[in-house]
Amino acid sequence: MADKRVISAAIAIPILLFFVIMGGITFRIGVLVITAIALSEYVGVYNYNNHKVIKWVLILGYIANVIVLFTTRKTEHFMLIINLILLISMSVPIFIKKYDVISSAITIVGYLYIVNFFTLMILIREMNYGNKLTGNKLIWIVFIVAWFSDTFAYYTGRFFGKRKLCPEVSPKKTIEGAFGGLIGSLVGVLLWWLINSNSNIRLFQLLILAILAGCVSQIGDLSASLIKRYVGVKDYGKIMPGHGGILDRFDSILFVTPVVYYYIVLLMG
Repeated sequence: MADKRVISAAIAIPILLFFVIMGGITFRIGVLVITAIALSEYVGVYNYNNHKVIKWVLILGYIANVIVLFTTRKTEHFMLIINLILLISMSVPIFIKKYDVISSAITIVGYLYIVNFFTLMILIREMNYGNKLTGNKLIWIVFIVAWFSDTFAYYTGRFFGKRKLCPEVSPKKTIEGAFGGLIGSLVGVLLWWLINSNSNIRLFQLLILAILAGCVSQIGDLSASLIKRYVGVKDYGKIMPGHGGILDRFDSILFVTPVVYYYIVLLMG
């Protein structure tokens, strides 16, 4: 298993670096491909307990989102899609009896959680607040917070963990590990600031972001685990041997993304 994880990481990390560094249309296409795979995984896991996601609604929403990304990229158009997904998803069970209110709920969550959050990742990469603060720098906050939080939480929990955090959701996670994850997010953001000390963001502002995003990162991990436990699967997919699926690797990152996006938007005005 360890060998598979190492090999998968050795392949995935350079690919990720390529798309993030390239930015622009290359990054958009890369994220959109990942989004499509993640949607497929999400729909697939709910088949295990016979809950039907309204797949065609997610597909239509995904296509509409792609069109907006490559045309207007206006916030109101993204919001229009979200509202239409909500209205259509809640209306479908009235007319198509194989779907129910659970179908509506998990369809709406699927769109917001996967399509919407991945879209915000693209929008972060394309931010521009001047030469000192651009998307090619800001996007790394998302990955650094999630990676450092996960890594510090794992090793802190492994060596010092005694008290269970949420045993009914994730039996191995501990309170000590959670605090370690929070420290990890602070360390990661501090390193980012040292590399980008000439940016327009002050250190104390970044540390606040690290605390917020570090907490949310771990909630994202637990939320993904909750869904897997509910439907009765170990992993979302098998695209990355030893790691699982796209959603297994991006669970924390997806939750961190909106926190970073809106913090920066509100902070920078």
